[in-house]
Order: sequence, then structure tokens, then C-alpha cells
Amino acid sequence: MRAPAAAPAALRRAALLAAACALAAAGCTSLRLERYLVPRPDDWPMFARTVAHTAGAETLAPPLAPAWTQDVSAGTGNGSPVVMDSIVFVGTLRGELVAVSASTGKTIGAIALGDAIQGSPVIDGNVAFVALSNSQLSLVALELFTGRPRWKKPYGDVEVTPCIYRGRIYLGNTAGTFFCIERATGDERWKFTLPANTTLKGIRSSAAADSGLVVFGAEDGKIYALDAETGALRWSFDTGAPVAASILITGGKAIAGNMRGTLTALDLYRGLRAWQAETGAPIYANAIPAGDLVVVGNLAGGMAAFRTTDGMRAWKADLEGPVNSGCVLAGSTLYVGTMKKFVYGLDPDNGAVTWKVEAGGRIRTSPAVAFGRLFITTDEHDLIAYREKQ
Repeated sequence: MRAPAAAPAALRRAALLAAACALAAAGCTSLRLERYLVPRPDDWPMFARTVAHTAGAETLAPPLAPAWTQDVSAGTGNGSPVVMDSIVFVGTLRGELVAVSASTGKTIGAIALGDAIQGSPVIDGNVAFVALSNSQLSLVALELFTGRPRWKKPYGDVEVTPCIYRGRIYLGNTAGTFFCIERATGDERWKFTLPANTTLKGIRSSAAADSGLVVFGAEDGKIYALDAETGALRWSFDTGAPVAASILITGGKAIAGNMRGTLTALDLYRGLRAWQAETGAPIYANAIPAGDLVVVGNLAGGMAAFRTTDGMRAWKADLEGPVNSGCVLAGSTLYVGTMKKFVYGLDPDNGAVTWKVEAGGRIRTSPAVAFGRLFITTDEHDLIAYREKQ
């Protein structure tokens, strides 16, 4: 029954690939906006929407219905779609930045920047800042109106989403070096290398920032907080297992899960442990706040909510498939995708499933909510927009 539907999709992908190859051969730039972007209150310009990774959005009440689906020609990594001024931007594992109309799903343009984009682009003004893995020039500032790079700089193999805080860019690489970079020029301001890192354990946790601190996790199992201005180490805490999940900062705490399944909450200013909670399986997903709770998923398919104050578990839900991505709180609904190809809506108060739909592909990338839509990407190369049923 599936065979007839597969052929058009295959033809569509082949056409996109041929077009991309033709553009590359001609040396053409294929992403150039016709106007300057105008920020909107409901924009989602970066991973988890804010530099603290709070992932809260406008109200979007289930049940939802598909608005459109667009093939972006490749899979996506550990970031999310981002949305600015009714345009959705997606970075792909083929190294392309793709722009799509949020209202119609029509592709506006795409440009190849390097080997692979593992995290999210960040849209700041009319510039897209994109980090790349397996690429010599691994951080690119792309002028969206002209379609030309403002600068390209070598910062090693980068698998995280850049954090833009107080006019500077912060990110770590897979060799274990964390950088502060000048936004205007791409030049290094300072760098911090993981202590005693003889085995080159890396940084695959996207940093969050608040109160003059930038916080990230690392494969050595520690969460680090650096002075955003000077790069001085303010504190570190050993969680006991590698930290790949992005950091959440909320309520004066820095919170992240590790590969042992432990969710750790630390005092943001001193690095002291506020609480730790066990989820029972490795955590790749970033935690998000939901009222006085913190919600996170794990690779066993569990979603759990813990009280922000003391870490006591409030509820647990079984989504029957690994949760690789973070979720988003849109009004009174949590939305999250699973590697079993389903998108769920959950009640944030008790974890009850209020909506469920099959997306047609595994979901490893966090969702975004903006422009009255929920945006999901799948391993089948699809960017899907859902909207409230009319």
C-alpha cells in the first residue's frame, strides 16, 4: 500500500538533489531573501527560543491538523527549526541552510555551507549564524538579504547550536574547547579548554546563558559555568556521566540530564547541587520548564516532570518510543516527537496524552512553535507544519 506514495517522494528528492548539484556547479548562491526580516513577538529565532532554552511559546491547542509538508532534502540533527518573520529556517545534515515560507510551505531558497549542520541556525537581525561539523570553516555568518557570507571561521568540529548572548557567540567543539567569538567579525575573544582533557573528550551540549554566565555540559561528565565576559571558570560540577543534553536555565538553576539518566539541577551562581533525579535511561533531550515543573524525556520513551524546587517527581508518561529531542510548552500543551515517528501533545499538569499523530518518520530534532504552527522535522527529510483544526 505504501509503494505508490514512495515514488513521488523519491522523484521530488531527486529533483531537489539535481537542483542543488547544478547550483553548486555553477557557484551560485541560492538563498537570498527579497526583504529584510522584521522581528515578531512570536518568533522562534534560536534553539529552544531563548538563550536560557526555556522553549515556551504562544498557545496552540490540540487537536492539530497538518498545514503542509515540505521535503528539505536531508535529515536534521539535534537542534530545531527556527522561525523569524514568517520564515522557517532548517539546517540539514547535508550542510544546507533551507528557508521555507511558514504560511505555505513553499521553499524560498537553500544554500550549501559545509558538511553537516548538527544543531540549529540562529537568526539574529538579518544574519544567520550557522555552526558546522566535519568542515574546516565551521562557523558561518550568512547575510540573508544578500545571500553572501559576512565571514567564515575555523573553530573545529562543532555539533552544537551557537548561543548569542550580549552581542557575542558562544559554542564548544568536539575536541573539548569552548569559545567566545565576536559577532561582527567572527574573531575569537577567548577560549576555555576542558581541564586535563588528554583524551579529547568533547562538548556536544549547547550552551545557555544568564546573569553574566554561560553554562554548558561536556563528555567528561561535568557542567561548567564560565564568566561570559572573561572566560574565567566560575564553577564546575561532576554529574557522573557524559552530558550531551543542552542546558536549561530557569528559576536560578542550571539543569541538564546525562547519559546515565540523571537530571541535575545546580544553583546557577555557586554551582552547588540543588537536587538530582533519576529517569531510568540516557537523556539526550533538553529539559524545559512548565510552571513549577521541569519536564524531560529519555531514550526509554519516558517523559517525566519534576518539581523545580526539590526535584520530586510529579508525573511520568510512557510514549512507547525513544525521546531524543526536547519538547515545547505552547499554552497548556507540551508537544514532543519520538523516534517511533509519533508527535504527542501532553497535559503539563499530569502528563496525560491529549493528542497523538504519526509523522511518517523518526523525530530526533526538537520542535518549534511560531506563526500559529507547530514545526517538526523527520528523518524522512520532511519539515511538517501543524495548525489548530478549523
